[in-house]
Amino acid sequence: MVFQRYFRKIAIWATLAITFFFMLNRAVDGEYKDVLQASIDFLVLCTYSILIWQFNFALDRREEQFRNSFKSETLRLFVQSAISLFVGVSLVLVVEIIVHETIKEEKAPLVFFIFRGILINIILQILFYAVRSVYQTQQVQVKNAQLMEMSAKAQMDLLRQQVNPHFLFNALNTLKTLVKGNNPNAQDFIVQLADVYRYLLQNNQKEKVSLREDLSIARSYASLIHARFEDNFKLHVSLSPEVYESYTPPNTFQLLIENAIKHNMIGVGKALLVEIYNDEDHILIRNNLQPKRTVEHNTGLGLENIRQRYKLLCGRDIKVDKGEKYFEVALPIV
Repeated sequence: MVFQRYFRKIAIWATLAITFFFMLNRAVDGEYKDVLQASIDFLVLCTYSILIWQFNFALDRREEQFRNSFKSETLRLFVQSAISLFVGVSLVLVVEIIVHETIKEEKAPLVFFIFRGILINIILQILFYAVRSVYQTQQVQVKNAQLMEMSAKAQMDLLRQQVNPHFLFNALNTLKTLVKGNNPNAQDFIVQLADVYRYLLQNNQKEKVSLREDLSIARSYASLIHARFEDNFKLHVSLSPEVYESYTPPNTFQLLIENAIKHNMIGVGKALLVEIYNDEDHILIRNNLQPKRTVEHNTGLGLENIRQRYKLLCGRDIKVDKGEKYFEVALPIV
């Protein structure tokens, strides 16, 4: 039914165009005696054109039955076309014989009208299957686009779900260290941790947030880290004002700071500096490199999570550069 609504206007204009084309040929040859004869010819042409369309629409409604009966797409199309052509020719014969016997044509024999009708039928059949093929191709493309959108949404949901457990796992490890060392900042850490986690829960279903908002929570997270490492950890932000109005997947900066802490030694004489700045096309997050010999509980979610979410958000990839003295991640400006 959807196809028929799509095709209705095309069928009407095609019928009128073909009708006037064949009538014009007869008019130029002077075959019409008067307006009445031309009107009759017009009605005849429109009649079996409409009947042909209606039969093809009826045949199209049984598309599923043909698919079940004929597994081969080529064979199914051949059978449908043969049936359409046979019925179309039969309709032409019936209409033309009735009209010819009722209204005598003086200049043109019956065979002329039959061949004319068969030619019109062939043109209409070709047009019908050509348009239907285009329509079906468009529907496949629409369905594929919908499936891709659903797949992308599912991937984004999965990636968002990975962030919270990853953050919580590392935050609890930090809290464990503070409590174990009887650090007086443990209570403040718990309060700040609650604020950060509240942000994660509020933005869990979002695909993107403003960079200003995400950077704000990154600063809060950096405060949590500073409570543990004191002056051995520093976060320095230097961004152009306009960059703050761009977008990023939620928790991006927090994950990158977390990644730097997880992979690098931090202590007296080994301060970790995380810098956030930008160039024309990217936001860069850089930290000095002082790698741990072993990295405990490495789930591998951090950078890959960010990479996949940027691909889903804007179709661009992040860039990772590991030098001798620094580690740098470049995020596309969205």
